[in-house]
Amino acid sequence: MRHRVPLTAARLAEIYDQHPTPVVLELLWEIHRLRATISRANQIRAFLAPNGHGVIPTSVWECFNNELDVEPLLTDPPTPRQRKQIDDGLSGSGKVKR
Repeated sequence: MRHRVPLTAARLAEIYDQHPTPVVLELLWEIHRLRATISRANQIRAFLAPNGHGVIPTSVWECFNNELDVEPLLTDPPTPRQRKQIDDGLSGSGKVKR
């Protein structure tokens, strides 16, 4: 499945300005948390890149590992909707809806 174009920080702010509800704010905080994890991954990539020195400081690595250890995506069981899509995909009985 193809992803949509990533939302910029400016666009996320516009969305909240257009819909300043508690639910939207909760989703934006989750997006903020995920963006922080991506930023940490980018920091690690810079250490490992061809121009990097190949050594990740222990504090950076530990922080990244701690973030991943509590990441719901990696620890939560599938939701009923996800489970159905998985089961449908395994049985070949249907296409995943977009």
